[in-house]
Amino acid sequence: GILNLRNNPEHQKFCADNHIENLDMVVVNLYPFKGTYYDQTASNEEKVEKIDIGGPSMIRAAAKNYEFCASVVDPTDYTQIIKELNTHGDLTLATKKNLAAKTFEMTAHYDLLIAKFWNEFAGRMPLRYGENPHQTASVIADPFTNGMNLVDAEILNGKPMSYNNFNDANGAIELAASFDEPFAAVFKHACPCCAAIGATIEEAFERAMKEGDTQAAFGGILVFNRKVTTTMATKCIEFFNEIILAPSYDADALVILQQKKNVRIIRINEFTQTPDLSIRKIRGGTLVQDTDIKKIRAEDLDFATNKQPTTSQIQDLLLAWRLVKVVKSNAIVLVKNGAMIGHGGGQVSRVRSMDIALREAGDRAKNCVLASDAFFPFPDAIEMAGKGGVAAIIQPGGSRNDQIVFDTCETLGIPTVLTQTRAFLH
Repeated sequence: GILNLRNNPEHQKFCADNHIENLDMVVVNLYPFKGTYYDQTASNEEKVEKIDIGGPSMIRAAAKNYEFCASVVDPTDYTQIIKELNTHGDLTLATKKNLAAKTFEMTAHYDLLIAKFWNEFAGRMPLRYGENPHQTASVIADPFTNGMNLVDAEILNGKPMSYNNFNDANGAIELAASFDEPFAAVFKHACPCCAAIGATIEEAFERAMKEGDTQAAFGGILVFNRKVTTTMATKCIEFFNEIILAPSYDADALVILQQKKNVRIIRINEFTQTPDLSIRKIRGGTLVQDTDIKKIRAEDLDFATNKQPTTSQIQDLLLAWRLVKVVKSNAIVLVKNGAMIGHGGGQVSRVRSMDIALREAGDRAKNCVLASDAFFPFPDAIEMAGKGGVAAIIQPGGSRNDQIVFDTCETLGIPTVLTQTRAFLH
């Protein structure tokens, strides 16, 4: 009666033969699981009892058949629904769509909280705590995932992963997976502090550690998109790090790394970026978007200045662009000879990020390239880049002052290319 499609003759015949009446509206208030879950006096048995089974099934069925059966899950909608029924004798299609959307929103959050509780209750994938010790946390596996999988990755050594470990490691593998060439990086607080490409993974690692912020690398996460060799393993244990991520490890390399009993050595099944959802909870709702896996290649670039970058500069610009995507906005990244030499991010001003990046690079900034995750609203940061020795720039473009910015680049002799794609990460 709920799922019956009124415009389907077979459905109509089945319902008539079996004396099934049409149901035009399903009104359900789910058991109050959330209130019981957060009630510190409630037992686990009481929480389990408040998991609604039939209610979600009925409202999901109604929402699926939204054209013919309205799903009503929120008492605050009753007044408007009654008004529409009294006025038109039925609900508008727009109202039915909105009610269906609200239904699936409700069941998504309802089931997410149940999954969190059940993981805790069953002791499945527990985390000691969240970002801070006073916050509870757990890992809820995605059964529909494909490609890279951090949750089911094989831990070959070390302690269990923490909430912050998972968050930081996820950023590291997302970045590593964006490279076809050998790539090595050290992540700290979800941001790369050392990163480079190379003809071999050993060369990439050597470049990353030579040109990056090795002070910040202390206690970081090492990520490689190629097999970890014995040579690399020896260098990895020369300084303190929390996690090592790679697709595979030489047997001898693994023996060397396992000397550090607490270091988490993780084998990632594959470094392949696939479409996925990025989810962030806010008060009263959830922000959901597609993950940013768009790749910018040399043929995608537009030239904003008459002077064009060299082939080697374009290679560095593309590296800088991939790196700037994982630095918090407003983001500036400096790259030279295949390695990151400075970055600034998480600032309220792009000028401030530019200053941080240039100060980090120091004298090495001469003849480097620069990536900005969004357009330059004014030429002030460009002028700073020119004084710092920046030789080429990659940025999205799109500012009302683009031409002024491009003219400044032209005057300073800094070739500029555009991605026409913004790369904010807040």
